[in-house]
Amino acid sequence: MKPEILILTPVYNDWQNLHELLDQINRIFTENIKDNFNLVVVDDNSTEKIDINNFKFSKIKKIKLIKLSKNVGSQRAIAIGLKYIKNFYIKNYKTIIIDSDGQDNPLGIIQMFKKNDKNPDQSIVAKRNQRKEPLWFKIFYEIYNFGLTFLTLKRIRYGNFSFLNDNDVNKILLDDGLWNAFPPTVSKNLKNINHIILDREKRFSGDSKMNFFGLIYHALRIFSVLRFRVFFLSLFYLAASYVVFFSQSALLFYLVLFLLILLNLNNFMLTYSCKDKFEKEFQNIEIFEF
Repeated sequence: MKPEILILTPVYNDWQNLHELLDQINRIFTENIKDNFNLVVVDDNSTEKIDINNFKFSKIKKIKLIKLSKNVGSQRAIAIGLKYIKNFYIKNYKTIIIDSDGQDNPLGIIQMFKKNDKNPDQSIVAKRNQRKEPLWFKIFYEIYNFGLTFLTLKRIRYGNFSFLNDNDVNKILLDDGLWNAFPPTVSKNLKNINHIILDREKRFSGDSKMNFFGLIYHALRIFSVLRFRVFFLSLFYLAASYVVFFSQSALLFYLVLFLLILLNLNNFMLTYSCKDKFEKEFQNIEIFEF
């Protein structure tokens, strides 16, 4: 039996962009995939009202709208969407996760299906190539990536755009870190991931909701998912700092010690009671079917 194809997308007031995205995806499924799909939209407590009936396209079999009781951010909206999919579909499904603003080029879906045809048991992520974003964002994004590699020995050059099989969805849902950030949870729990390479596009319309402080908070949440890697590597770097710096500059060593203690405390505090928060928010969702 062929698996169900699901498309999961989180939305916060991006309804116009979502309509454009679905129009493009509908053409892709009509001309290339030759199949239908179910749409799961996680409404992250949008303030703008919309008639979801306007989002019916020829290749969409059913639309499930998950309405959240409060705004939790796209990462947590994805976590709730995946939990709903696991509970509702149980098994034999493939889930495509894609942001609703157009920055994830939907043409990547064609490449993902080709990869899946060759290796159906492997989930697929879209690694980012060129980014069409402001210079300041590109600079700080590269600084963040350097810090991530330095503190975790991992390179995570992908975002939410992915193609997951049902077994892998079950694996990442067992990790409480999914509530904080999707990409590092995938990297941490799925050992055999395939990938495609795509440019990060501009939004279809409107301004990005990401700002400098949002980028920092996003980075901290990613570090929290990989908190044990960060902790043990911090011990190693502290030992190295002691050998290199303490005899010459005790102040510099204590500065490194202070910063690493702050980072690790933040990592464990961010994950404290994550499972309870996840379950509590999931119990408050409303489901609408179209």
